[in-house]
Amino acid sequence: MSSALQTPPPAPSAPRDAVAVTPRLRSTARRWVFWVVVVVLAVLGAGFAVLATASAIPDAGRYSIESAGPGGSKAVAEVLLQQGVDVVRADTLAEAQAAVAGHDATLLYTDPFGYLDAAKLRQLHGLGAELVLVDPSSAELSILAPGIAPAGVVEDSPTVDAGCTLPAAERAGIISRSGTTFRPVGGAAAVSCFRSFDDAFSVVQVQPADGGPVTVLGAGDVITNDAVAQNGNAALALGLLGAHPTLVWYLPTAADAAGTTPPTLGDLTPGWVTPVVLLALLVVVSAGVWRGRRFGAVVVENLPVTVRASETMEGRARLYARQGAYARALDALRIGTVSRLTETLALPRHAPVAEVALAAAAVAGLPTAGVYDTLVGAMPASERELLDYSDRLLTLEQAVHRATDPRQGPRQGP
Repeated sequence: MSSALQTPPPAPSAPRDAVAVTPRLRSTARRWVFWVVVVVLAVLGAGFAVLATASAIPDAGRYSIESAGPGGSKAVAEVLLQQGVDVVRADTLAEAQAAVAGHDATLLYTDPFGYLDAAKLRQLHGLGAELVLVDPSSAELSILAPGIAPAGVVEDSPTVDAGCTLPAAERAGIISRSGTTFRPVGGAAAVSCFRSFDDAFSVVQVQPADGGPVTVLGAGDVITNDAVAQNGNAALALGLLGAHPTLVWYLPTAADAAGTTPPTLGDLTPGWVTPVVLLALLVVVSAGVWRGRRFGAVVVENLPVTVRASETMEGRARLYARQGAYARALDALRIGTVSRLTETLALPRHAPVAEVALAAAAVAGLPTAGVYDTLVGAMPASERELLDYSDRLLTLEQAVHRATDPRQGPRQGP
């Protein structure tokens, strides 16, 4: 009869399918969308910064007789060639010196990138029958035209009159105002043309004692393709540059600075370093791809293993014994004892240990100091003391249970 009333054991549950939790493409993309937006914004910001600062970078094609762009000077060179002037392009100081040697030549010089140092600038002094400096810097003026100094940017005005006796300026009459201005200094005998304001002029010519005339042209736009046809720009350009049978058009390049700049890190590095660095980077990337790849979907599966609490307890006890962690082992026993005493004495779950010790001592009729020492005060220094305190915890817990359980009868003693 009793066997018939027994509850049958539950039927084993059917195995459940494993669930794959590998992130899908959509979730991965959603997680990375923020960083993609940040990178795109950074690239766009860098692009705008480059465009904003591009105006401060000298135009490599400006004043080039090979350039047909707005800033080039191919139109002026072609017209001079048609008028019989031999226009020679020079990219280095050596080429300029070779082109001027033995010829009645005008030397046009402009160096927006500042390739020539002071020593090479001195070699231009007295080179050619006439020297025309286009938009020179203060350092170039101090060496090539010491009687002329910069005077600032021209004032806003569409045109400016010659106002001087220089033949090329008189034939031009009016030119479009542009560029920078210069002024004669130190009492130098100079011809100043195209006054912008006060003593600031767009064209200044001085006659050094040891060479041909030096003309400083601040209105560099008059020799560009974009502005040469405006007003009297062409007349001024042809008058200044076509005064002699040969015109040497010298725009310094990086080759002029090759021997003066200090060696770079690439020059000092042995040739085998770059291939080795590239190979090391390739190895690192390959190792990352090799070791970082996924071998399949991550699957959640219930493990058919049950670990008994006694095994966990024994394993932790062996660890405590091996490390000599007597205090930590006793703390684990005390925590369990305090938790059970709190429940037995109907105290709040978070009651302080001192309150638990006081209540337990009152109920069991034990000294409060001894109970507190057992629950939290004493610290074992050996395995023997640990066993002693463990027995004291058990004795205390049994005493409290006997005192609070009416089925145990009257208490006979601690």
